[in-house]
Amino acid sequence: MIRKIILTAAATVLMAGTAQAQKVGTYSGTADDGTFISFSVTKPGASFQFTNGDVNFQAACTNPARVASEGWGFFLGQNIVAGANPFHSGNDYYDTRGTMHFVNNNTLSGTITSVTAVFVPGADPPVKAQFCKSAKQGFTLHWAAAPGRTQQPTATVLEKRRTN
Repeated sequence: MIRKIILTAAATVLMAGTAQAQKVGTYSGTADDGTFISFSVTKPGASFQFTNGDVNFQAACTNPARVASEGWGFFLGQNIVAGANPFHSGNDYYDTRGTMHFVNNNTLSGTITSVTAVFVPGADPPVKAQFCKSAKQGFTLHWAAAPGRTQQPTATVLEKRRTN
C-alpha cells in the first residue's frame, strides 16, 4: 500500500513538471505597470516555440529624472520547455530579459525587466545618452486566435443573364 502511494505521488510530481498544453497563436496582455506585452507561439516542427515578442515598458531615468516610454519587437525563436522559460533579447538600444511559463493553455505569466539607452534632453543635436531601467515586474498574457478572414468583394460583380 505504501509503495502504491509513493508511486502515485512520484507520477503526480513528474506530470506537474511537464509543459502545459500550449496553443499556436498570440498571447498578449499587460505588465504590472499596464504596458502592453505579447509573445507569439508557433509549432514549426515537433516542438512549440516562442517566436515574435513585442514588449513595451516605462523605464526610469535618473539624470535627469524622467520616464522613457519604449517599445521593441524582436524574434526569440526558442523552444518551449517544461516549467520556467528564461528569455533575453537585446541590441545597442535595449536589453529585455525575464522568464515565463504556461499557467494553462490560455495563459502565460512571468516576470520581465528592460533597460534602454536614450538621449539626454537639452542639446540639439543630442550629445549624451543615458541608461533607463524598467523595474522587474510581473505580467500575465492571454491567448487569442488569429482573426478570421471574411472574403470581401473587391469590385462590383455584374452578371449577364440570357433572356429568351
